[in-house]
Amino acid sequence: MQHEEIVKAPYQAICKMHDDLVALGVQGLTMPAESRVAALIKPSESKLPTYLASERQMVSANAQAISKSLTAGKALAAAPSSWLSAPRRANEAIATLLTTTNADYLRGALVLGSSIRSFDSSRDMIILVTKAVPVEWRSALTVAGWRVVEVDELSEFWWGKSDECSKFDGDQAERWGHMATKLRLWQLTQYQRIMYLDADTVLTGPVADTFASVATFGAEKPLHHSHFNAGVMLLTPSEATFSELLALGAQGHSNAFGNVIDCTEQGLLNSYYNGQPGREVTKLTIGRADVNNDWSSTNAPFAVHWITHACPKPWMVADKDVEVPASCDPIVYTYWTRVWNRLTASAKDESSAHSFGSREAARRKMRRLTGVSAGPSMVGGRYASATDLAVDVRNSIGRKLRQTFQGRRELRRKKRWQRDDEYEGGLSEGTWAWIAIIGTLALGLGAGALLHKLFIKPPDAVSKGMTVVQAKRMGFQALGEGGPQGVVSAVDDDDDDEEEEEAPPKKK
Repeated sequence: MQHEEIVKAPYQAICKMHDDLVALGVQGLTMPAESRVAALIKPSESKLPTYLASERQMVSANAQAISKSLTAGKALAAAPSSWLSAPRRANEAIATLLTTTNADYLRGALVLGSSIRSFDSSRDMIILVTKAVPVEWRSALTVAGWRVVEVDELSEFWWGKSDECSKFDGDQAERWGHMATKLRLWQLTQYQRIMYLDADTVLTGPVADTFASVATFGAEKPLHHSHFNAGVMLLTPSEATFSELLALGAQGHSNAFGNVIDCTEQGLLNSYYNGQPGREVTKLTIGRADVNNDWSSTNAPFAVHWITHACPKPWMVADKDVEVPASCDPIVYTYWTRVWNRLTASAKDESSAHSFGSREAARRKMRRLTGVSAGPSMVGGRYASATDLAVDVRNSIGRKLRQTFQGRRELRRKKRWQRDDEYEGGLSEGTWAWIAIIGTLALGLGAGALLHKLFIKPPDAVSKGMTVVQAKRMGFQALGEGGPQGVVSAVDDDDDDEEEEEAPPKKK
């Protein structure tokens, strides 16, 4: 069938194709309605997304030529093609980290993993997780490309250990209070080089040139200070370096940043990589949501990092909880949302309870785990003991209460983004959980005392001649016929219990 025939009379062309296939013996074919065919070929009214130059560059020249030909409505002669292959980089890896039950950062890690595989298929993808991270997350992370490696959490050196390191507020304890575990990267000595990215970053281009050109320790170039940000790093694993970092953490922290950041792993790493021989730093140019970049250029940054409180996190915009502020780059938000939608795209409505195929089930699970289309679910095998379940329930209660009264979810309820100060007020999840538990107990005890006072009488208030049934209803066991209070048998009461069976009539 000629291309011109389809363009001029699409429905007639499909009818001819249907008749030809039936004549060849193909069974079970059904012709679609003409309106359906017209709708399929009707130009889309939706605005085309803005693709990054790096995304377009990953599409082969042959595929781009075919796309242009189809758009122009012209036939294209088949061009010879060859298989594309990338050399395996077994000694290099890209890594990230999850340490809490924060499902937003799970979602970030999923998008990060999918974005990495868009630009790099030759390096291992490693995600370090602690025991606090739910077991049911692992399969979703694997679908996104990550190899999950469980490590023991490394205790914080300074965070929350002194007055100057305890002035954090809001959700900082959750976000920053477990990040010393990041130092476990230096123990992955099976690799010569590792690029680390926080879960609130996304890859926007290839990283091969960075791996090839940076021989020293590399870290994200800052915007407003002279030190580096530890959200993106390129490092050489070494047990010796790991031991030196632990030894430095045993000492007092520096005051390079002049705030609570000095108490985190970022402060520690800035103290260690100080520019001295063997500790040189190469500053990496990383995109930020609050900086507009020329994404039509192949020289744009290879990654974007959502710096805390500079702009709303991408998942908030993807869920339409907030609008993109004028000071933030809309392109990086549409890119992040596009990767998320591609990763979790479903052939059925999200509210459907049915799924078909393992890929569809995996996508549905990703949405459920991140709370996008459904609430959390208890999955078998997650809890090793009843204690683990109780702790998770306690933390869940505390987290929900904290989010209800304050914290980052307050931004979602207000449907607007507030560029808050870095150190906002708030209580921890554990504190909120204990408030809920104590409040519930107090309410229960109070209600019990009120019911007891209203309906249950002490023994000296039992009336003489009261039946057993009446006594039971007032909170007493049967005292027996002829007892000290003169309680009589239940059969003398006209208002028997419904459970009492009527005695059978005596035979004469």
